[in-house]
Amino acid sequence: MRFKQTFSGLPSMVWPYLRVLSSSKPLLAEDGLLMPSLCVEARHVRINKAHLRRYQAICGLPIHDVLPHAYLHVLAMPLHMRVFIHPQFPVKVLGLVHLRNVIRHWKNIDTSGVLRMAVDCNTLRETESGQEYDLVTRAYQGDQLVWEEISTMLARRLSSGKRPNIERAQRNESSVIHEQVITAQANTGRQYAFVSGDFNPIHLFDRTAQAFHFKQTVAHGMWSLSRCIGLAESSFPGTAVELDAQFKLPIYLPGEFVFRSQCDQQDARRMDLTLTTLKGDRLHLVVRCRALDQS
Repeated sequence: MRFKQTFSGLPSMVWPYLRVLSSSKPLLAEDGLLMPSLCVEARHVRINKAHLRRYQAICGLPIHDVLPHAYLHVLAMPLHMRVFIHPQFPVKVLGLVHLRNVIRHWKNIDTSGVLRMAVDCNTLRETESGQEYDLVTRAYQGDQLVWEEISTMLARRLSSGKRPNIERAQRNESSVIHEQVITAQANTGRQYAFVSGDFNPIHLFDRTAQAFHFKQTVAHGMWSLSRCIGLAESSFPGTAVELDAQFKLPIYLPGEFVFRSQCDQQDARRMDLTLTTLKGDRLHLVVRCRALDQS
């Protein structure tokens, strides 16, 4: 079954947040649920330059009129929210964890043009950690697809008590392009929330994060991804690129972290970005970058 909503421009975020706060949906969907197809579209979306500047500032990005690679994720947030509050979306949005984000940036986007944006969600995967949901977002200028992403969200299942395996960072000195310590302030989550519209309580205060079984405030995964992209984009292997980001250990605020970009010595069309603990031994974020073929 398919459900579709269409808006002229981006819809308001106020009413959806009221719905989120009053939601009686469960934390996990019932066993065997068949996920319907949900689609939300905005036909005429324009870039607000003041909003773009605030986003660039909080993510530590250069101030210019070329849209950052992850900016349209933020712009699409009102459409994501309409999916989350749809009666057929089966779980609470509060407490959902962002696991993975794949961005395909096909071309530099004209900030003065009009975009058509659409979000689709039709997946539910059962995993040991919980249930995964994919939100597929696409942006078009005219009839041309210029940007798309797959955001994978997790509705967490309470831990069985076993400690998860922690992925260790691997370093090859000869392939390192750039390395830098990144500092995240205690209020980074709140600042990014006001720009992105993502007010998930795990990102706001220690107490609200603890209510969802985190020890303290957690940075938005998309903030850390945007911060790393900004440090690496001058080395990307082309304008058309795919960025496959996996969010590993939570980034607790405040904190210091090590960003590193590394070339692929076997393939000049590929490179890796990582964000690790200050010691450099454990991973917070891994981004696989590859050039896309354009027909």
